[in-house]
Amino acid sequence: MKKFFALLLTLAMVLSLAACGGKEEAPTASGDAPAASGEAAADPIVLRVSHKSSENSSWQKGAEYWNELLMERTNGAIQLEIHPNSALGDQKESTEACQLGVIDIVLNAPATLAGFMTEISALDLPFLFDSYEHAFKCMDTCVLDYYDQAYKDIGLVCLANWDTGFKNLSNNVREIKSVSDINGLKIRYAGGAALSATIEALGCGAVSIPWGETYIGLSQGTADAQFNPASTMYESKIHEVQKYYSNIPIQYGAEPITMSLITWNKLTPEQQQIMIETCQEAGVWQRELSQKMDNEALQTMIDEGVVYTEVSDEVLAEIKELTAPVLAEHCPPELLEAINAAR
Repeated sequence: MKKFFALLLTLAMVLSLAACGGKEEAPTASGDAPAASGEAAADPIVLRVSHKSSENSSWQKGAEYWNELLMERTNGAIQLEIHPNSALGDQKESTEACQLGVIDIVLNAPATLAGFMTEISALDLPFLFDSYEHAFKCMDTCVLDYYDQAYKDIGLVCLANWDTGFKNLSNNVREIKSVSDINGLKIRYAGGAALSATIEALGCGAVSIPWGETYIGLSQGTADAQFNPASTMYESKIHEVQKYYSNIPIQYGAEPITMSLITWNKLTPEQQQIMIETCQEAGVWQRELSQKMDNEALQTMIDEGVVYTEVSDEVLAEIKELTAPVLAEHCPPELLEAINAAR
């Protein structure tokens, strides 16, 4: 039912824009494409972009920068209409609308996409990447290549992988100094077999809670822990209900930029190439901003009373050992081999 209303909302927006003042709506990618990307277009292609984060997030700012690049490269012939805060529906609803061509682009997450293509849940596996440099290198090469056909099979195209950051563990029970301190926590997760298996390998309970309900779930004790980058925690005020934060990067957060295959097929080859190039260029900028915002948010959370603990390398090694069987079981051998080769 929520999906139905989300689709109705999107369609209503389109109709209201078309009717406003008797003016015609600027055509989306369902209209005719301009003859050439370098020529000014009287009727630009306007692509609707959906994401769950706020207007102040690196996702939003990255999308705005991407729009600037697109407009510059196409002389305004292709533009982005960006909708933050899940205004067009949550990630699952937006992805379903994207498959139908109602929404053109979704800034997505592997945990959400796993409901459509189970194999991508491997990207949520623990300690898959050693560092940001390793993660970015793989995300731009072997990861994009490995999942290319799987995206198309569900009606999407992945233009690039942006960054959510390494997701560290927070909780409201105790300071984490050893592996035993983690045991027994009820950890909120977004969904997916890989994440639940990781949490269970740590001796914890996996509690699936939609992102929009996470603050309430943590405040009411439905879950008492979660993992996310500092900027995501601060932006969503999760730090208000999570006293302890530790440098335990359970998972790296990729952000696939997914486009409707219906929309994609209505673009010319030249426009398709521009979409990829500008999206990836904007992704480099967004990644740098994301890391900067994480560092700033961590300091702000500490200033506001969050207890930040850096666990030892020995403890991290123990955690990696506990979760290693999950990585071996759930990551496709071909993909894992390519990721390990890039270390």
